[in-house]
Amino acid sequence: MQRDKNLYPLSHQHHNGLMAVLLLKKGLQKNADTGVMRDFILAAWNDELNGHFIAEEEHLKPSLLQLPQLQQLYDQMMQEHQQIRSVIDALEKKNSQIELIASFRDLLEKHIRFEERELFPFIEQHATAEALNEAGKKLSHLPNGNCSHFPIKFWE
Repeated sequence: MQRDKNLYPLSHQHHNGLMAVLLLKKGLQKNADTGVMRDFILAAWNDELNGHFIAEEEHLKPSLLQLPQLQQLYDQMMQEHQQIRSVIDALEKKNSQIELIASFRDLLEKHIRFEERELFPFIEQHATAEALNEAGKKLSHLPNGNCSHFPIKFWE
C-alpha cells in the first residue's frame, strides 16, 4: 500500500512495530526468557514507540487536520494507546509475566493494523493537502529504528 509521504514516518515506524510483534511471537514460541522479552519491549517503547504515540496524539488531532469527522477514529487510537501504556506500566514494574508479553504483542499488532487499514486511509482521503503537509513537517523528525538490533536474539 502506498502511503502519503507525510504519513510515511509513522508507517515506517509501524513496520518496525510489526517486526517487534513477529520477534515476540517467535520468542514466545521458543519459550524464550520472559525477562529478556520484557527488556526488549521496554527498549522498543523507550527508543521509538512512546515518541510515536505522542507524535500521533499531537499531530493527528481532528482539529489540526480540520477533520471533525475523524474524532471517532482518533478516540479509538487514543483508547488503544492507553491500553498499550497500561501494559508498559505493568512491565516497567519488573513484571515479566508471559501473559503481559503476549498481551503487548497482540495489542500492538491490532493497533498498527487499525491505523494502517482505517485511520491513515481516512486521513489520506479526507484531509486537505495543506493539512497533510503541515502534519508531515512535524512528523519528519521521527527516528527510523530497527528492533532486530536488540543485543539478545531471543527469537533465534
